[in-house]
Amino acid sequence: MIEKIADIKPLLLEGRQNPTAVVPRLRALAASASWQEREVAATALVELAKRHPDVVLSVAAKWTRDRDPNIRRAASEGLRGLVQRDPEGVRPILEALREESELYVKKSVANVLRNATRTQPEFVIGVCTEWARATDANTRWIVRDGLRKMKVTRPSDAARILALLAPST
Repeated sequence: MIEKIADIKPLLLEGRQNPTAVVPRLRALAASASWQEREVAATALVELAKRHPDVVLSVAAKWTRDRDPNIRRAASEGLRGLVQRDPEGVRPILEALREESELYVKKSVANVLRNATRTQPEFVIGVCTEWARATDANTRWIVRDGLRKMKVTRPSDAARILALLAPST
């Protein structure tokens, strides 16, 4: 069983040269019943995105439409590092997952927003402001959870966005 990223070092080395060749194997790991294998798949996508961001964005976009929530979560988790370098490139994937009903996937989308808070706060503010106006409960949940770091780093911005989530009287 694969338990850590070092267990797939040859796969990562191959992915540096030919990223599309390793995608089917990463998808199989992402769909695994083993949470360790799923985490390794997501981390491998993060690593591949360092050299091949366009490939990872393309794969993630496709995976957002998968029936398996583990695959959809991998699509989101694989963006953790990339969102800090190319937030607008990542945005279509986040948009595709913004109404996600599976908690496992929703947490991941919120986590990507939290990861972006440090280096891309204006991006997070923009996305969360827009999404806070949505009527979808899942989108609103992602906004609440995605702003956890911003409550500390930019409390007035977080408060303004969270106020949009409050039910109107």
